[in-house]
Amino acid sequence: MNPSDKPRPRSSARPVALLTALGLTIGLAMLYLWFRASEAEQTSALARQEARAFFQQVLITRDWNASHGGVYVFVTPDTPPNPYLDGPDRDLRTDDGRTLTKINPAYMTRQIFELADQRQVQFHITSLRPVRPANACDHWERQALSSFEAGREERAEFTSEPGAGPVFRYMAPLRVERPCLACHAAQGYREGDLRGGISVSIPAAGLMDIQRRHDRNTLIALGLIWGIGLAGVTLGYQRLARAEQSRENVIRELQGALAKVKALSGLLPICAA
Repeated sequence: MNPSDKPRPRSSARPVALLTALGLTIGLAMLYLWFRASEAEQTSALARQEARAFFQQVLITRDWNASHGGVYVFVTPDTPPNPYLDGPDRDLRTDDGRTLTKINPAYMTRQIFELADQRQVQFHITSLRPVRPANACDHWERQALSSFEAGREERAEFTSEPGAGPVFRYMAPLRVERPCLACHAAQGYREGDLRGGISVSIPAAGLMDIQRRHDRNTLIALGLIWGIGLAGVTLGYQRLARAEQSRENVIRELQGALAKVKALSGLLPICAA
């Protein structure tokens, strides 16, 4: 059989190129997923930090009010006497005939929440056993309160509110402290019990836009790296294929020369005879 008719060995350039391209694609895809998860975690951490700061400010304000046993303000159409506050000292009358009413921590908190709502940050004080019907919890808050009873210290996540777009919701528990017993001891609460919680809702459209922009920039950058990498793989494949072709040509020439040598060596005895 003619040596040139022997089956040619399979080229190793194509499998190497395909495996390299596949490895590059998988590696960059995993890197993008990691970047995306890291960006989402950072966005959530920023929103959580902001919401937690709002919550702490409300707690400090409530503590200040409770440490003074409530504060008195003049009765106005926007600040009528609190119908849920009992006691003979709820309302006082000044010498000039004007009426003062006591603002306890819960009443003050509600008024602060109404002001905050005008600035697109929504607060809601709630409980599983609310005294005021408007303080009843929604489904998300009920789940959070149940988790607080199980020992969890806070709950936070992005949600989508109908007509409001993406919203970051945060909630942390309210524990009964000694000044709180003046109003809530009649409900059977003791110091340290879970009284309820305060939820904070922050519009998250801006944060989500920033996150999407970062995702897009990351995808573009990794796409460029992927394209350059594939171009390099293609160039390497072409060089390796040419090198293999050149080697096969040399081998074929050597095999042809070796066949001629064998043919000549077979003729030498005949010539000698």
